[in-house]
Amino acid sequence: MIVTDRNFSDIIQSFISNEIKAILNKYTNMDLEKIQKVEALISKINDEEFKKELLLDFDKTLKLSTEIGDKYVDYFTIKMYLWIKSNTDLDLNMDAVDRVIQEVEENGYCEINDNTMIYIEGTNLKDIAVEKLETMLEDSYFVDKLLDKDSLIEYFINGTSKDQVIRELVNGIEIEELLDMNIQNIFENNYNQHYMYAQLDC
Repeated sequence: MIVTDRNFSDIIQSFISNEIKAILNKYTNMDLEKIQKVEALISKINDEEFKKELLLDFDKTLKLSTEIGDKYVDYFTIKMYLWIKSNTDLDLNMDAVDRVIQEVEENGYCEINDNTMIYIEGTNLKDIAVEKLETMLEDSYFVDKLLDKDSLIEYFINGTSKDQVIRELVNGIEIEELLDMNIQNIFENNYNQHYMYAQLDC
């Protein structure tokens, strides 16, 4: 007999009982090493909300704990790794994510590839915009996108150099708009810094 706040028929109780037995069998017959790996990972997590998230899916948490192995990996690395796996097509292992976080902490941002970056909100991204614009202004698609006809004519008449055009763009337009950044928030760290994921049209 299964005791709940709702009265189930004998048939439904049989389904419930069979599912409970299947779950018990799964964990009873599971290799002890797997259980210990998951327990070790969960015990390291202090954030209760994140712990609840991991406790929802044993297989996912086992896979995560197996990849971590005996390495020390902090909470934010794990959280970013899971976020990237769930929200992007990037193929980054735990070590790669750890390197990304280190670079972001050192420089304020990290370029994952030509069109993807992770950065701390509020970081000055002018240098990276200048670098991108050097290439973008060689492409007619981006020239048409960034500059109206009047500006192009004015630059031509005045003999404005590409470097001058780039300086005007980065100083006159928000970088997020300039690079047409599609931005998502990953998490906030202990210093109230927001780690952002951005895809760039450049």
